[in-house]
Amino acid sequence: MAPSHIIRVPRTDEEGTFVLGEVTPSGSKPLNVKFVATEGEEPYVVKIRHDRIGELRASSSPCSPEEWESILKALLLGAEPIEGIEAGAEANVGKSITITVRRRVAGINQRLGALTLNHKADEAIQLFDWCGAAALTREQFQETVVAEKAKISDLEARITELRNQLDELTESKKARETEMLEKFCGLLNEKKVKIREQQRLLSTAQVDPSRLDVVRASQASQPKTTAERKPAASRRAKRKALEDASGGGSSSDSDDGFEKVSATNIDKMDVDAEEPPQVSKESPESEDRETTDDDATATGSEADEEEAPPPPPPPKRKPEPKGRASASKAGKGKDVAIHPPKRALRKTTPKAATPPPAEGSETESDDEL
Repeated sequence: MAPSHIIRVPRTDEEGTFVLGEVTPSGSKPLNVKFVATEGEEPYVVKIRHDRIGELRASSSPCSPEEWESILKALLLGAEPIEGIEAGAEANVGKSITITVRRRVAGINQRLGALTLNHKADEAIQLFDWCGAAALTREQFQETVVAEKAKISDLEARITELRNQLDELTESKKARETEMLEKFCGLLNEKKVKIREQQRLLSTAQVDPSRLDVVRASQASQPKTTAERKPAASRRAKRKALEDASGGGSSSDSDDGFEKVSATNIDKMDVDAEEPPQVSKESPESEDRETTDDDATATGSEADEEEAPPPPPPPKRKPEPKGRASASKAGKGKDVAIHPPKRALRKTTPKAATPPPAEGSETESDDEL
């Protein structure tokens, strides 16, 4: 059988007095108990059943059934107390004792429930047994307190040891940081001294002019980077430009050798015109023709005013430069005629006049005949 539990409830009707009671289990459930109490003169008894503890709770109680069960276990069975729960007894000598359970919230008491013990004269009060149970509970609590104190002392010793280790680590860390800073300062000062020495040596050093000239010459001989060249025109554009330059189209024949360029490409053609003229390589046939014409003019006996030499044939048109070919191909809108460059002809030397025939020559005689 489970041991009984002795409780003490202060009285609210008389200051400094209390009600002493014994709670004895009477069933398998925790709150199936018999509660016997006395105010010091008469016995009072109540039997509590676990399944009827809801009847003890006040109708206006804000606590739930589970919370009310926990409160009764803390009050009657010595379970872990709940913060803010108080119990007070009021004794009506010879009739009943009422134990009221309250909750104090911000100085306000809320009534949660009440236990009423009725007077029973034939109930025996075993004060000697009650004192023995109280003493036994006291001893058990003392043993628990001693064990808990030993645990607390052990934990405090470990905490002290850990704090000492932490202090030692902190001190060693500070000492290490100080040492590292000192070494770093020393190393930095050494580097500064070396840099100053190098600067002093450089300031007093003699520069060899010959070596300086060699370095400058090597830098000057390095090729300079040219600007990025634009992508060349497509092969189709080049072929079209060559066909137009060779007079393959009807428009070239009708224009008598003049190129047609659109107004949008005039600026581009102007840029091409500003470029220095390229020396065109004439074909061997044109060179032979020019030589023949010159010789015929200089040595022929009929090169006088009566018969003029035949005009030289037009020179073959050369492939135009890249800018002009692209300009002639692109010019399909408003055309502008651009004259071909003037051709410098070789100045012919005048032939000396033929001396008149001498008198009495065969010519005169022949004329007379």
